[in-house]
Amino acid sequence: MAGLQVLEETFANQGFHVLGFYSDDFGNQGGTEEQIEGCTGQYAVTFDQFATDHVIDTDGAGPIVPQPVWEWLSQQQLYSSPDWNFHKYLISRTGELVAYFPRSVYPGDDPANPNDSFDTNAVVVAIQAEIAK
Repeated sequence: MAGLQVLEETFANQGFHVLGFYSDDFGNQGGTEEQIEGCTGQYAVTFDQFATDHVIDTDGAGPIVPQPVWEWLSQQQLYSSPDWNFHKYLISRTGELVAYFPRSVYPGDDPANPNDSFDTNAVVVAIQAEIAK
């Protein structure tokens, strides 16, 4: 979560915002208001967070009715369904999906990678390109 908060703090004054969507679709990871409040307190999360039901059909039991944001995402040509938590989507100011990043891509300066730099991180570079438009 730290990387996402740094992105929010770094770029919020330029119109960029992080939105978190919690769902129970990924192995009982939470999604109730109480679970969101607990995570917010534990990790000092400052960006907006939302509880959602049914991001994707992870167990194949379907049918599911996705929340509107996920229904919209799935209709975009550039789309990758999240395979676990922390999948990231970059949406332009004009409402277009311009990039997505799987959970393996850290959003910012990855503390586990000594060769990573905030300024050259793929997520940061994509955000900066969109802000510059």
